[in-house]
Amino acid sequence: MILTALTKVTAYRMHVPRWAVAPTSGAGAGKHGGRANRIGLNALYLALDVNTAVREYPQISSLMPPGTLVSYQLTVAPIVDFTSGYHAEKWLPFWEDFYCD
Repeated sequence: MILTALTKVTAYRMHVPRWAVAPTSGAGAGKHGGRANRIGLNALYLALDVNTAVREYPQISSLMPPGTLVSYQLTVAPIVDFTSGYHAEKWLPFWEDFYCD
């Protein structure tokens, strides 16, 4: 596993109008569960580019529902770095579920 740090990185998210009053709460993901959180555990899913944030948003419909594009400035460490891909010989099998090619 490779760990890295993000310093003053801009990240993006499309917010459903319902959660616009609490954009950092992660309550929507907590209500429904997500890739890395179970129901009841709030999580804020962010993208490092605008296109990914927009493409992640309309998960049920092919039409774009109303939403607000929000940017955040992040400094976080440690964070798992998948930029060079998942390598079974170097990583625990658990991490394979989180890698998208």
